[in-house]
Amino acid sequence: MLIIFDLDDTLIDTTGSITPIKLEQALAKMVEAGLEVGNFEEALDILKRLDTATESASQTLLEFLEITNGDKKYFDIGKAEVYGHLPSDFPVFPLDQALEVLEELAEQHQLALVSMGKHEQQLLKLKNAGIDSTIFSKMIISEDHDKKPHYKTILDELGFNPTQTLVCGDRIGRDLTPAKELGCTTVQMQWGRGLNSTFSPRDVDYAIKKLSQIKDILTIL
Repeated sequence: MLIIFDLDDTLIDTTGSITPIKLEQALAKMVEAGLEVGNFEEALDILKRLDTATESASQTLLEFLEITNGDKKYFDIGKAEVYGHLPSDFPVFPLDQALEVLEELAEQHQLALVSMGKHEQQLLKLKNAGIDSTIFSKMIISEDHDKKPHYKTILDELGFNPTQTLVCGDRIGRDLTPAKELGCTTVQMQWGRGLNSTFSPRDVDYAIKKLSQIKDILTIL
């Protein structure tokens, strides 16, 4: 079977290990540019609390500026910092048992990765999380947020039908809806941004809280 993974908040803890640091850096940049927030630590606490309920860091920044009456001109400054350069030694942590589960799945299945973001940055995340990129038969990293054509490319190049394919990601609209439209089996990883996605049984086929649960799903497919 072919298993296609998302990266952020599916294999690595982006929301927990990357976003908080980047949000703090973004706030510092916006304040440096002239944004008035009063107490920095209190403003940072608001920013981080907002981020627990949004579907993207961009949405977090917009809502923060709205409730603090900040000029929207600071949004681009904050966004550039959040999604900007990662130092080569930036700490990135895999989700619980992700490395072991990937190695075990690769013994019987083909694995692929479709990730949205800057190519070098996403590869750095994989490396720093300890995930060997060679475990994937095919990887597509793109700043284009439409994953459907990327899924189709992988299916065609690796010679799998949608009925032979499982797609796992945290965000329903971005990761799973395009896969379901192609006829793939979909699994939502309820972690990070995925916790903010509401769904009905028609939206996804399975929902998991630990990556190891994929093995149970595979036994019934």
